[in-house]
Amino acid sequence: MPVNSAHQRYVDYLFAQASAGRYPSHQILKRIEAAITDRETAERYVDLLLSEAENQRFPSLRMLDRANQIVTRMAAADVIERLDEEFEAANG
Repeated sequence: MPVNSAHQRYVDYLFAQASAGRYPSHQILKRIEAAITDRETAERYVDLLLSEAENQRFPSLRMLDRANQIVTRMAAADVIERLDEEFEAANG
């Protein structure tokens, strides 16, 4: 969930900018990455990156690296969440 409505508006603006051109600006992508505060936004960002990559014969390796970085972070967050749940269950 976004921090607040202003944050959501900012994130939506960045996604619109990234989707507007043929190739998303890496500066805009960096701003999206910095604005990710929840899983929904992270998944939305990965979808954007992979959609762009799928539409190109030779996708940007930098874009694929960005997607991999976010996917890896989401997987790590899942592991941490699972371990926290196991710890809570074991320790009441």
